[in-house]
Amino acid sequence: MERLGLGIIIGVGLASLTRITRPTVKRAMKLGLVAVEAIKGALGEGRERLADLVAEVREEMARQEQGGAAASATVRVEVEPPAR
Repeated sequence: MERLGLGIIIGVGLASLTRITRPTVKRAMKLGLVAVEAIKGALGEGRERLADLVAEVREEMARQEQGGAAASATVRVEVEPPAR
């Protein structure tokens, strides 16, 4: 008989604990999901900025290569031998 009473007390205690913890767990999950979405947004924006930066650098390098080829065709360099 003692075990039955202990079982009932444990059952009632777990049920009331579940009522208390369930909303808390749901709130924590909501906050976690909001945080994940915010992080995804920030990472997406960061990726976009990085892609833009890479594109700019590649464009500048291409311009320098084109300009360098044209400049090398017109530049004349004279080197004097070292004095002895």
